[in-house]
Amino acid sequence: MRALKAMFIAIAMTGGLSVAPAVAQDLYSGYNYNMGLGFDWDGFYSGVYGGGVPVTDNEKSWSGGIFTGVNVALDQTFVLGAEAQLGGDFEQDNIALDALVLAKGGASFGEALVYGTGGTGLIAGEFGYAFGGGVEYGFTDYISVRGEALGTGEWGSGPDEMRLTAGIAFHM
Repeated sequence: MRALKAMFIAIAMTGGLSVAPAVAQDLYSGYNYNMGLGFDWDGFYSGVYGGGVPVTDNEKSWSGGIFTGVNVALDQTFVLGAEAQLGGDFEQDNIALDALVLAKGGASFGEALVYGTGGTGLIAGEFGYAFGGGVEYGFTDYISVRGEALGTGEWGSGPDEMRLTAGIAFHM
């Protein structure tokens, strides 16, 4: 009886050891370590932004609006995208329309995306251009916050405003 009990314990222990690697593999297979670490910047997103124009030839103004776009992650580091912004500039008693189409390109550093952007459209109701850059940080699987600086101007002239905004984006 003692020999049978010792043999049962030995089989149970060696069986448990041979199953342990399979259990460990099952536990960690959902993390997909081959995809890299950090936020998934690939895909569609939408959000809201607000800010102001602290550097201008004119008086200071506030701006706010919505944006939507798509990013394509080329690999674990480089991201390209396109974005449309629709909003308004609020200066004293005046409200002017902003409608921009921007191209984006940047580098992902895990949860952070550093990017440059540039495009064209209506800026304070006039046809013009915008260029600049920003930093975006993904703090959940689907939500990111960002800060952006855009220099804006009318075609045929140099930039005459610098717009600073902050926003929140929801990724799909």
